[in-house]
Amino acid sequence: MMVAIGAHSEIVFKPVEYKQADTLLEGLSVYDDALKGKRPAVLIVHQWKGLGDYEKKRAEMLARLGYNVFAADIYGKGIRPQTPQAAAAEAGKYKNDRGLLRARVRAGLDVLRHCCSMRSVNVRR
Repeated sequence: MMVAIGAHSEIVFKPVEYKQADTLLEGLSVYDDALKGKRPAVLIVHQWKGLGDYEKKRAEMLARLGYNVFAADIYGKGIRPQTPQAAAAEAGKYKNDRGLLRARVRAGLDVLRHCCSMRSVNVRR
């Protein structure tokens, strides 16, 4: 395991737009810019309110441990339900269409593999 220690460590948060079919998604790439060489990667899939502060904090924590992290967007760019009712309705779309959910997760994994590979990602299934 690699641990980032030192004054030169900088955690980078980089929004990444990508598509799944015709839907524009916006995930978040998080990594420690001071680390060089191969390092493991982690894909984060958000909770029912969409990609928010909780997922960003967890991504930062993992990046500080030496991981390349991509927080995927399942719902679509800008779709962040604010109420429990709106979140239930949005999450229900994917609960009832597992194929779509898998496609959105797979799109996030593809970004992790390709876009983030510039930082020597080591992705395993």
